[in-house]
Amino acid sequence: MKLLRYSCWLSLYIFSTGVLHSQTSVEGKANELRTALKPYFVSVSRDDSFIKKNIAKINLGRKLFYDKKLSLGKGVSCNSCHDLQKYGTNGDYYLQQKAKGQFYRDVPTVYNSVSFELFNVDGSLSNFKNKIREAFLRTHEMEVQNEALVIQELKKTPEYLKMFREAFFKKSTSITFDVVIDALEAFLSQLKTPAPIDAFMEGNNTVLSNAQIQGGELFVSKACYSCHTGSSFGGQMINKLGVEVPWPNQKDMGYYHIKRKSSNKMFFRVAPLRNVAKTAPYFHDALAMRLDKAIKLMGIHERGIQLKVVEVAKIKEFLKSFTGEIPQDYIKEN
Repeated sequence: MKLLRYSCWLSLYIFSTGVLHSQTSVEGKANELRTALKPYFVSVSRDDSFIKKNIAKINLGRKLFYDKKLSLGKGVSCNSCHDLQKYGTNGDYYLQQKAKGQFYRDVPTVYNSVSFELFNVDGSLSNFKNKIREAFLRTHEMEVQNEALVIQELKKTPEYLKMFREAFFKKSTSITFDVVIDALEAFLSQLKTPAPIDAFMEGNNTVLSNAQIQGGELFVSKACYSCHTGSSFGGQMINKLGVEVPWPNQKDMGYYHIKRKSSNKMFFRVAPLRNVAKTAPYFHDALAMRLDKAIKLMGIHERGIQLKVVEVAKIKEFLKSFTGEIPQDYIKEN
């Protein structure tokens, strides 16, 4: 009996010691990953005080975002391409338009976009207001071209006149395109999706699985953070697509179309990775429909390496930790 009790005690000791060691090991790896990412990453959170202070302006911006009457043909709204229920993009709509030969670039998300340093897939703009303004004027977006047409449409609607007065404390006749942009900017600025990665970076070691931590280690060891940096893991710089191996599609030269310098050929904005698991297709030309394929292509073309299947799977799990919840109350149509 004594031998049996000793044997049971020894087994329990070995098991508990193993579990404790395993937990300590995972915690150590989590801390190492956090330390490695900290210089390159900033957490996001919604600013409730800003929302409360600017609620009238935000409500107006939300209404403008969903309004199809503000486009040239009165059939497209900001939400048509940047569907807020689909994480601020719309792969289905893009593919439909591409099939018709009308679009040539994938639609980037508008969630968390206030943190971007560069806008458009080619990184051609560096000002948030200018990006919103351009969206009304470009032929591939709202296609209004004439700002006065937007103002004329708004002045026809009594509800808009009231909302502009409440938001800007001005007479209804003073609606300008600048205040339209201000309202949209206020609304877009709080389209934020805090995710498990944010809680992890704030010190919570329980929100990421062991596989996600291992994927994070690979993300760091492959130096993915060197380009995918900032609070959205991207959107901060332009970089050559095909650093090591030329990109298959050379029809769209990216930033070269802006500056016309040969050194800028195939340079594009580094894609933000927040909610990336929800925003297929991937790349400006929608070359990848699945995230695992996108990861594999990045290994080949940007790092010149063939990632193993298990490595791709782990990195994919890590990227899933960037997925936040859609703020249903905030995006609800007026």
